[in-house]
Amino acid sequence: MTDFFKKGRAFWLILAALAALSASPGVSAQEKAAESGGGATRGAGLPADALERMRSEIFEYNLPSFDNFAYSTAVESLFKAFEKNLGSPIKRGAKGKVGIKIYTNSGAGLTTPKPLVDAVIEQLRRRGYEKKDITIVDMSRRRLRESGFLPKLSQIRAGAKDDYNGVNVVDIDGGKFFDKMWYYDNPLTPKSVRSATAVGDIYDPELRKSYLPVPLFLTVDFWINLPVVTDMEGLGVCAALGNISIWNMSNNERFLKSPANASMAAAEVCAIPEMRNSLLMTIMSMERGQFVGGAVFNSRCTLSERKIYMSADPVVLDFIAWEYINKYRRSFGFEPISTMPALLNYCKELKIGDWDLREHRRIYVSAPKRR
Repeated sequence: MTDFFKKGRAFWLILAALAALSASPGVSAQEKAAESGGGATRGAGLPADALERMRSEIFEYNLPSFDNFAYSTAVESLFKAFEKNLGSPIKRGAKGKVGIKIYTNSGAGLTTPKPLVDAVIEQLRRRGYEKKDITIVDMSRRRLRESGFLPKLSQIRAGAKDDYNGVNVVDIDGGKFFDKMWYYDNPLTPKSVRSATAVGDIYDPELRKSYLPVPLFLTVDFWINLPVVTDMEGLGVCAALGNISIWNMSNNERFLKSPANASMAAAEVCAIPEMRNSLLMTIMSMERGQFVGGAVFNSRCTLSERKIYMSADPVVLDFIAWEYINKYRRSFGFEPISTMPALLNYCKELKIGDWDLREHRRIYVSAPKRR
């Protein structure tokens, strides 16, 4: 992890440093951010300036249904529209690997749709990646198994491979895919430790650390974010940004119900240059979301729209998610989240993206006409 994030500096220092890119010697995050500026290439040999331009575009697709064919057609159309506006094809890069971050933390009732994941894998394979080059990442192996992204243990005992139809699956909770140098440092300790009496436990430096999954952003050409929309006590809204940050690191329990810390922590993680610059796009399906209850699945509080949104800007997608959550909250007699989540403004200040829809061009994508 870079010294910049290890030291857990105050938020105003982060804003000043990232805005000016004028850190003192030895502070490497700013140097890396400057290195990835205009004229450079990143990911699979894609031009950085073109990718930055893509952050001002939102792609919207109306799904006729939620079956495999509908998702396959939708994702094919979205990939082609993205490439057309990027001015460059998405192709296999020097590292030859790609990551997919999904959401399964609420269990089988509220997860990234499998047909969406299958459709993304299909498009990646068409662009030069084999199944063995693709890695699916999420928090819990148990949740991944419950949601159908890993076989049941009985199937493993019967000889099934512990993967998703030949695609590697990595869980964050297992701790096998971390690098001791790559973590997010924050002084907030887990709730279980805050009530502990042992002074040694309270001041254990490991309790300040949340490790990040290396296979998702350090060893890949790029990665794709496939979140689910929920509300969340700590963030207000948990969708694209939450899936990049809070649901993408170890020791995250300390942030889940801490509004004073969760938004700032999420923004800081999203601002890590290696994480931000390797994220190619977020594809957000509205097939199933939840407007009350947070990550605890409640079928009576779910929302559903036949929409897919895609953007290189995760911040504006969270703004759209906030609007949908409030729409359903009002419809079902719940108080809306009246104040825009602070996370969106933090991320705007850190140049992760912009929540303001007026700063984006909305592109309506339709299925190709079949002869």
